[in-house]
Amino acid sequence: MPMIPLSVMEEIKARSPIEDVVSRYVSLKRAGSNLTASCPFHSERTPSFVVFPATQSFYCFGCGAGGDVISFLMRIENLEYPDAVRELAERCGVSIPESGGHEEQGVSRKRLYELNREAARFYRDNLFDEKKGAAARRYLAERGLTSAIVKRFGLGFAPDDFSMSDTMRAKGFTDDELVAAFLCKRSERTGRPYDLFRGRVMFPIIDTSGRVIAFGGRVMGDGVPKYLNSSDTPVFKKSRNLFALNYAKSSSAEEMILCEGYMDVIALHAAGVENAVATLGTALTDEQARIIAKYTKRVVLCYDSDDAGQRADSRALELLGAVGLDVRVLKLKGAKDPDEFIKKFGVDAFRDALSGSSSKFRYTMDKVLSKYDVSSDEDKIRAMREINEYIAGFGSEVEREIYIGQASDKLGISRDSIKNDVSLIIRKKRRSDKRSEAVEIARDAAGFGDRVNRDKLTHLRSASCEETVLGMLAAYPEYIKEVSSGGALSLSPEDFTTEFGRRAFETMLRIYGETGGFDIALLSAELTQDEVSRITKLAVSRDKLDNGHEVFAENVRALKDEKRKQQSKTDDAFEAIMRLREKNQAENENEE
Repeated sequence: MPMIPLSVMEEIKARSPIEDVVSRYVSLKRAGSNLTASCPFHSERTPSFVVFPATQSFYCFGCGAGGDVISFLMRIENLEYPDAVRELAERCGVSIPESGGHEEQGVSRKRLYELNREAARFYRDNLFDEKKGAAARRYLAERGLTSAIVKRFGLGFAPDDFSMSDTMRAKGFTDDELVAAFLCKRSERTGRPYDLFRGRVMFPIIDTSGRVIAFGGRVMGDGVPKYLNSSDTPVFKKSRNLFALNYAKSSSAEEMILCEGYMDVIALHAAGVENAVATLGTALTDEQARIIAKYTKRVVLCYDSDDAGQRADSRALELLGAVGLDVRVLKLKGAKDPDEFIKKFGVDAFRDALSGSSSKFRYTMDKVLSKYDVSSDEDKIRAMREINEYIAGFGSEVEREIYIGQASDKLGISRDSIKNDVSLIIRKKRRSDKRSEAVEIARDAAGFGDRVNRDKLTHLRSASCEETVLGMLAAYPEYIKEVSSGGALSLSPEDFTTEFGRRAFETMLRIYGETGGFDIALLSAELTQDEVSRITKLAVSRDKLDNGHEVFAENVRALKDEKRKQQSKTDDAFEAIMRLREKNQAENENEE
């Protein structure tokens, strides 16, 4: 993608305040002049993600993610730089000028949205075709789905042939677009794309903006795989979407039901329980947990009662609890899943069961106790150790008090005994955490394990000067003009000793030379997101420090001095090697 004019980038960002864009994905809270939230890029209990409206940047002091609104969109939507810029430009109505009239290579997200919409129409039309869709309509009717609910969810039918791709080509879509959308796969023998979904009932996956982004297909008989789901595409990431969230988000303010499969969700919606969603053929991810936390306060897990469902419960409890949600577990008796339960007992019975769902602690305690014979003293002690460890993991003292009471009542052990053991576990963990934190701080200061600046450890002094200079250049672009003007404070990439510092500085100079200014967003075109995050951190860290001209000049001079010292050491080492070589040659000649 050619360099975007700085004026255009500034207009895109002016029309897209970072606080407005970020608030679409996480709940921001005012903290003085800034805004905070739980980080959308890692799980945490204490918010460490900060948005700085004054500088239109963000930084997470927990995981180190940082940048501007472009960087944020790249991370949250898993986009490449050109796609993130275009996406933001489209949202705010800014036109990006084309350079040289050439089209960008690759498949555009806009075309894939259009292709998915047309494919969904094709599958729907086939379902309601009198002959082609007869078997599929019969199957859906047998599953208890009315025509109204089928239409609401946009269900369709993929015939057992290759007519979908032929129809899409006739509408002007290319083979590359069909493959990129995971509607087709290329034949290893001929290289020609063929339809992936054939002979299946089709479930469109629709995002919260109402766009078809992917599909799930289910066989109607005993074929395998039972479900075939879209792989990740430029417009779809399994780990960041949920089936039926486009409907459930309007009914989930207080509580959301998380199921395993499409049919469970559809059955619940058909019965009037419209706050149900499902993952997309995979276990719950931390990204999905954070998305759920945006729409609700409490989640009821309603997974299948088999072993796989039990394992999924444990993982989901951990992830949902980590983002601060109240989690409960619903175990349905007499049926393996919500679809079967409602067919057998009706929706009123389901609502009754829902009201009796187990709390996260009750479910976990019962699961621990099921492993032991608590009539035995030894087993009761083992069970109590596990339960105490679990209670100690809760940050709220109120929660711990409640759970200590429940464990005491269940096992007949005094509350004081359990409380003392829990307190001991907490103290040990805090001591261990403090030791680990101190070690981590020391390692970080010394550059150990620095994946962004791998040379820092061997060039600590010069790397420190580089960080100050880069941070001030990013925060105050007027310094870029000064170092590139050829004056007393001029800098060149060769003055930097670390490879990261050199590349970052080169990129800044190039941006300034091509645009006449600097915007941190333009770094994302050439540097990795981790590198952009590091530069953002360096800029943010200047906020409470002296950023005057003398400080900048001092660090520029120190950086040059360090480079000269290192060069002098290199020259001395080279001369010593040459002298030794000459000596060895002379000795060899004398021996001859």
